[in-house]
Amino acid sequence: MSNADKMGNLTSRKVRITELMKEKGVKALVLSPSMNLLYTTGFNTFPGERLLAAILDDSGEIVFIAPRMYEQEVKEKAIFDRIISWDDSQDPGDILKSLCIEKGYTGVTAAIEDTMWFSAFEKIYSSFKQAKFIKASGVIGELRKYKTADEADKMRKSSELAEQALGRVIPLIKAGMKEIEVRDLLETEMKKQGLMSPSFETIIGSGSNSALPHYTAGDKVLKDGDSIVIDFGGMYQGYCSDMTRTVMLGKATPEYREVYETVREAQRRAAEAVKPGMKASEIDAAARNHITEKGYGEYFIHRTGHGIGMEVHEEPYISDISKAVLEPGMVFSIEPGIYLPGKFGVRIEDLVMVTETGVEVLNKYTKELIEI
Repeated sequence: MSNADKMGNLTSRKVRITELMKEKGVKALVLSPSMNLLYTTGFNTFPGERLLAAILDDSGEIVFIAPRMYEQEVKEKAIFDRIISWDDSQDPGDILKSLCIEKGYTGVTAAIEDTMWFSAFEKIYSSFKQAKFIKASGVIGELRKYKTADEADKMRKSSELAEQALGRVIPLIKAGMKEIEVRDLLETEMKKQGLMSPSFETIIGSGSNSALPHYTAGDKVLKDGDSIVIDFGGMYQGYCSDMTRTVMLGKATPEYREVYETVREAQRRAAEAVKPGMKASEIDAAARNHITEKGYGEYFIHRTGHGIGMEVHEEPYISDISKAVLEPGMVFSIEPGIYLPGKFGVRIEDLVMVTETGVEVLNKYTKELIEI
């Protein structure tokens, strides 16, 4: 994508955001370093103690308040109308207060970044006098949960490259390796395939560690008879992939086969249930009910899925308490699991996208039981 196309897309996105702001009665959108800042302006950096904020007014004006060391980067990467830069001899809180007076932000509703340094929040809170604050995700999240054709293409590609990496690594796994060695092989291969970085901390859980849903990877040595949960993804042009496959090192026992096939069928049922108008809670039930019927309900200890895009966890969330209704363009995971404490766990995860008529499964990698 050319820089002109990028700026054009950002400008169109800004128009949609300001329209939503007006609908919700939001006068100002205040963003600090985050995916929301990147989504809205095209610029992002790591959060720090220095105040860096972009304020989008419902008129469509974007004003950056940025440390001078970031001024050139903002000019090169972001859409903006004004940049007010400051150096370490100044208090950026005074600059923000002056801008709020200029813009008449007293008593308005302001949407502010969901997560930020408290020092930044203090300056925003004291500058927007008598304001009502809501979360920025309440505005931007309404757009981010629907993927455009371009975004969907990037997520397909990210999933494709991740699967290619997995296909190259699985034949290399053997008894005597450490979990972290498998992780390093997979992350190296993802980079070779063209993914810039992992989407999140790669999970390689073997043996009893596979029964810990968010275990990462450690020094445990793989041995025959280990279930190995491989949960990973990579970043492609700013968009995440996320998939899980569980493999058996050696010969699977009858108990393991029963658990594996229960999870695989639950995952299939949930994916096939996806279509516009379905409730997210119904998708969760499609997986959970099957696992419960097979006698493993108490061992499925997390929601069935989560939205994904620029971040690995976004709206909508696929759980039994979710109020979300599925609509075309939503992309989320379906990842039921069974975790038997002290023994083993099995999880299978694909990303799916809601289409006008049903569902597209982004992951193609086999879900047949693999014995290495």
